[in-house]
Amino acid sequence: MENKKLTSCTLCSLYPQLMSFSYFNRLIFSIGLLSVSMIAFQLSLMQYLSIVQWYHFAYMVIAIALLGFGAAGTFLALFRNSLIQRIKVLLPLFITLSGIFMPLSLWLSGQPLFRFDTYLLFVEQKEIWRLLLFELLFFLPFFFCALAIGMVFINYADGIGKLYFSNLVGSGLGGILIIALFWMASPSLIPFVTGLLTLLASFVILSSHRRTLLMGINIVTALMLLFFAINNPIHISISQYKSLSRSLDLPDTTIETSENSPYGWVQYITSPVLRYAPGLSLSYTGEVPVIDAIFNNAEWAGPVLISQEDSKILNYTTSAAALEIMDPQKVLVLGAGTGIRTHYYSFQDIPQIDHVEPNPLLSKLSSETSNFGSNVNQHQKDGRSYLSENKELYDIISIPDIGSFGGTAGLNAIQEEYLLTTDSFSQIYDHLNENGIISITVWMDYPYRNPLKITATLAETLAQKGIEDPENYLIAIRSWNTITYLMKRKAFSKSEIDGLRNFCDRLSFDPLFLPGISSEERNTYNSLEDENLFKLTDRLISGDRKDVYETYDFNLRPATDDRPYFSQFLKWKNFSHLQKLFGDQSASFFELGYLIAAVTFIQSLLLAILLIVLPLFFLKRKMNNKSWTLLYFAGIGIGFMFVEIVLIQRFILFLGHPVYSVAAVISFMLVISGIGSWYSSNLKISLISIRKIALVIAGILVPYTIGLPWILDTGMGFDIGIKMLFALVLIGIPAFFMGMPFPLGLRYLSEKNEQEVPWAWGINGCFSVISTSLATILAIEAGFTVLILFGAVAYLITMASCFIQSRS
Repeated sequence: MENKKLTSCTLCSLYPQLMSFSYFNRLIFSIGLLSVSMIAFQLSLMQYLSIVQWYHFAYMVIAIALLGFGAAGTFLALFRNSLIQRIKVLLPLFITLSGIFMPLSLWLSGQPLFRFDTYLLFVEQKEIWRLLLFELLFFLPFFFCALAIGMVFINYADGIGKLYFSNLVGSGLGGILIIALFWMASPSLIPFVTGLLTLLASFVILSSHRRTLLMGINIVTALMLLFFAINNPIHISISQYKSLSRSLDLPDTTIETSENSPYGWVQYITSPVLRYAPGLSLSYTGEVPVIDAIFNNAEWAGPVLISQEDSKILNYTTSAAALEIMDPQKVLVLGAGTGIRTHYYSFQDIPQIDHVEPNPLLSKLSSETSNFGSNVNQHQKDGRSYLSENKELYDIISIPDIGSFGGTAGLNAIQEEYLLTTDSFSQIYDHLNENGIISITVWMDYPYRNPLKITATLAETLAQKGIEDPENYLIAIRSWNTITYLMKRKAFSKSEIDGLRNFCDRLSFDPLFLPGISSEERNTYNSLEDENLFKLTDRLISGDRKDVYETYDFNLRPATDDRPYFSQFLKWKNFSHLQKLFGDQSASFFELGYLIAAVTFIQSLLLAILLIVLPLFFLKRKMNNKSWTLLYFAGIGIGFMFVEIVLIQRFILFLGHPVYSVAAVISFMLVISGIGSWYSSNLKISLISIRKIALVIAGILVPYTIGLPWILDTGMGFDIGIKMLFALVLIGIPAFFMGMPFPLGLRYLSEKNEQEVPWAWGINGCFSVISTSLATILAIEAGFTVLILFGAVAYLITMASCFIQSRS
C-alpha cells in the first residue's frame, strides 16, 4: 500500500513541473516517449512470440499488427473532423488505451479462446480463425498508438519536422532501452514496463479542463498495471510442439534456472530420464548417461555433459572421426553452444581448445556444470568475428551440428546462418594449419536436403580455393541418423583413409564418401532404401553440381553472405510436384518458415488493399492528388524498410550478433533520420527540393550495393568501439537524408489538400509492413545486393511522382 501511495505522490509531484512547459513542447515529449515504448514493446513482442511459437511466426504477427498504422490512417481519413475537434480528450485516451493493451494483449493471447499453434495452421481449419483473433489482439496497441501519432501529425502539420524528429528519435531510443530491459526483466514483465511508459506519455499532455478526471484514470490504470506485474505476471504458454514443452512432459523434469537476455530466454533443466546420444553406434553396449539440458527461447540449445564419463559416449559417434586420424594440438570450437564438443575435446589431452560462443548465458550455465579444464579458452564472440580478429591456425575446426533428430519442419528456412555460407567456409579453411581438418556433423533428413547442401557447400569451397580434385579432400562417415563430414587442407593420405575404414568397421558405420570408395561398402551396416543420396553426393563432388542444382526438387545451391539462408530448400516451381508426391499437408512441413513468410506477404497485401484502395471510393471527391500521394508515400515506405532490413543483415556479421546489429541499425538510423527530419523543417517546401533529396538518397544507395560489404569486410578485425563508430557513419549518411521526404511530403500535402494527410500516413504504414515480408522473400530469392537496389528504385519512384505532380 505504501508503494502505491509513493507512486501516486511521485506522479503528483512531477505534474506541476511537466505543466510548466508549453503544450506543443509537452506534445513533442509525449510523442517521443510513446515512440520509445512502442518500439520497445514491438521488439519485446518479437521475443515473446519467438518463445511461445517460433521466430518466423513472431515476424508474421508483428507485420500484421503494424498494419494498425495503416488502419489508423484510414480511420483518420474517414473521421478526421470528428477526431480533430476532440483531440484534447481523445489523444490522451488513445495513448492510454495503447498502454493498456500492451500487457493485456499478451495475457489474452495465452487464453484458450485465442491460443494458436503454428504447427496446426496447415492441418486444422479452425486454426485460421484463431490466427486472425491472435493477430487482432496485437493489432490493437499499434492501432491506438498510430491513431494518437496520426492525429498529432495532422493537427500540427506546420510543426511536422520537429514532431517527426521526436517520433524517430524516440523509436531509436526504444531500440536501446529494450536491450537493457532484456537483461533486467523477464519476457512476460516487459510489456508492463512499456505500458507504464505509455501511460506517462498520456499523462504529460492532459488538457486543463479534463485534467483531474483523466489524471485519476491514468494513475489508477498505472497502479493496476503495477499490481498485476508484481502479483500476477503473464504466464508464458509455450507451443506443445516446442522442444521445452516435450522435455517438460518427461517424469520429474525441473527447470532449475531461467534467465533472460537479448540473446534469448534461457532455461536450464534437469531430469532423471533425459539422455542424449546423437547417431550412437549400433555396436555400443554401455549405458547412455543421464544429462542436463539448456533451452533458448524454448528451443533445444544443447545437452550439458557433467563428467568425463559422460563425454566418452561420443567416442561411439561419427563426430569422433577426426580424432581417429590425428592427435591435434589446437582445436577451435565455433558456435560452441552448451559446450558438448568442447567438453569432449577437453578430455582428449589436447593442449589448447578455443571455445567460441556469442551467448553469454549458454556459456555461463554450461561451464558452471561441465567444469571445463584449464586447456579451454572461452571467447564470447560470434564465430565469424573471431575468425576475422584471430590469425591462429588450428588442427581441427569444429562447426555446430546441422539439423535435429526428426527434422525441423523447415522452421529455420528464413533464419540467417552466416557460419554455413561459402564465404564462411573459405574463411575457416584459411585458419587450418597445413594438415588441418574441418569437422561438421549433419542429421539425416528425408527427402535428402541438409547432407546434400553441405556436400555442395564444401565442394564449392574447395573449388574456390583452386582445388580441382575435391574427392581427395573430402570424407563423410554415416551412422543410422547422422553424417560427419571432414574437409582437409591437404589430400587425405592412404593411412588416414584406411584408419577411417577401420573406424567404420569397428563401430558399424558406413562411409558415405571416401577416396576410392566402392558401392558395396556404402550400405553395409545402416541400409538406405533410397540410394539417391550416394548418386547425388558423387555428382555434387565430381563437378556436376550445376545440373543437380537445376534438376533436383529442392534448392541445394550453397548459401552465401549475400543470401545466408542455408536451411532454405523450397523451390516454388516444384511445390505442386511435392504436394502430389507427399500430400498437401506433408509438403507444407518441408518449409514451414518460408511458407509463413509468403502467407504474411499475401495477408499484408490483401489488408493493404482493404485499408488503402477501398477507402479511395469514399474519399475520391475530396482528393485531387491520389496518384502522387500513393506513389510518393508508398515509395518512401518501401524504400525505408528495404534499406533498414539490408543494413541490419549487413551489420550482423560486422558487429558479431543480430542483437547488436538490430539495436545499432534501428537506433542510429531512426535517431539520425529524426535529425534529418528536424533539419527539413527549415527547408522551403517545393517539389524541386523533394526531387533532389530523393535523388541524393538513391545516389547513396547504389554505391552501397558494392562498397558497403567491402568496407565492412575490411573492418571486421577492429574492436567494438571502432566498429560502432563505423556503423554510426555508414548508417548515418543515408539515414540523414531518408528522414526528410516523409515530413516534407506531409507539409506539401497539408498545403495542397489537408484531407489527404491521414490517407498518406496510412499508405506509408501499410507499405512499410508489406515491404517487410516482401523484403524477406526478395532476400531469399535474389540476395541483399538486389534488395538494396530495389530500395534505391523505390526512392526513384518517389522522385518520379514529383514530376507527375508538377505536370498536374
